[in-house]
Amino acid sequence: MKRLFLFAMVTLLSVLTMNAQQYYGRVQDSDGYTNIRRGPGTNYAIVRQYNSGDYLYYTPQKNGWSKVYSAKNANSFMGYMSTSRIVKVNPNSGYDGDAFLSGVITDPTDSYVNVRRGPGTNYAISSRLDVGARIYYVRTGTGWVKVYDRGKNYLGYVAASRIR
Repeated sequence: MKRLFLFAMVTLLSVLTMNAQQYYGRVQDSDGYTNIRRGPGTNYAIVRQYNSGDYLYYTPQKNGWSKVYSAKNANSFMGYMSTSRIVKVNPNSGYDGDAFLSGVITDPTDSYVNVRRGPGTNYAISSRLDVGARIYYVRTGTGWVKVYDRGKNYLGYVAASRIR
């Protein structure tokens, strides 16, 4: 009997997990940030805040809330956020529907700038761009921009102050 119960519970958990579609998204809130809560509702404690422009993984729930996970690790559960504060993003293209802007790489001290895997110096360097290189970019609201080559292929992140 215990084996049958255990089998039924594992099967149910597998079905529930498979039906939970996870998406990649960007926080968008006119206040500049949104709260992540311990549970799906404003009556739950705030466990942290995410800034507008931050990226994360999320699983929408039926009640207008989403389970949210770290952008660095899709398995790292953070808490719950109102689904209305999340804009779905295609993580493979790097482009999330904002208008492309064009610019030129600039740096007052070096002949190149580092392109990073995420919006910050704590992310690994994926490549470099020479000063004077023409690029396309998308603002993220974080002090960093997503950069694309002239063919609009996603490259990574560069500090916004290095674009003119």
